[in-house]
Amino acid sequence: MPKLQVNGIDVNYEEAGSGEPLVLVHNLIANIHSYDFNVPVFSKYFRTIRYDLRGHGLSSRADSLDAKPYYAIDNLVEDLHGVLQALKVESCYLLGQAYWGVNIISSFYAKYPQMVKALMPVSWYPSVTRTQQLPDQISKGFERLHAKARTEGMMAVFEERKQTMTFWTQKTVSTPVIMSTFQEMYRQCHPGAFLSTPEISAERGQEIKAQLNKGEPPLLQIVGFDDTNPADVVKGMKEVYPGATAVLLPDAGHYPAIENPEDFNAAVLNFIAGVKAYA
Repeated sequence: MPKLQVNGIDVNYEEAGSGEPLVLVHNLIANIHSYDFNVPVFSKYFRTIRYDLRGHGLSSRADSLDAKPYYAIDNLVEDLHGVLQALKVESCYLLGQAYWGVNIISSFYAKYPQMVKALMPVSWYPSVTRTQQLPDQISKGFERLHAKARTEGMMAVFEERKQTMTFWTQKTVSTPVIMSTFQEMYRQCHPGAFLSTPEISAERGQEIKAQLNKGEPPLLQIVGFDDTNPADVVKGMKEVYPGATAVLLPDAGHYPAIENPEDFNAAVLNFIAGVKAYA
């Protein structure tokens, strides 16, 4: 796969199809393969671009387990900006999955609103801090997973997650193609990235909220019906941006792009069709 040199790092990326750009940003412990079930459909209609975040897949990574400055949200935003510039993308439809993906695309919009035609946050909403939003059981699950990552590496985290079921559903663990996809993504994730999840400051949260309401962008929030707290996620997004539209997908939890790709793909395509029709 090709790589781009942007923002001081090498970024692995892939693009398929032609037309208006649709850019897909993955979550923590994932990579471009988290959209393997979506790109074949999206690329029929759009120039579909996906890339590995730093510390994930085949992109550059920090050697240290404690590398929060390396994974700061500003660096992640500038990585995305560098990718778009290198690929000569002036504006795009922008989709991000869960905590990392959603906060990257929303922070990117706050800084570069002219480059975004519409936003699609999946399974999360722009936040002040991740820890403030997580239920106690989920937080304790992450504590166990972090301990495994620090001492035994990411494949131990993969096995431990089968026990904690942190953001996983029974469908996740009982579907071989999902588990094999996750297993490979865990193998290619550096433990330092997992241990260095960036926090969103209160100031950044206010910047995002102000820019969203100033620009009034088309925004579709996609949430799996079987996610841990779908109603709270929708409510949280509405508090950040009252103009948001939400769709709850059946037969899906925290990872609807993988768990229910048929409905996920239809939701994305129908939303963009509406954006284009009323532009």
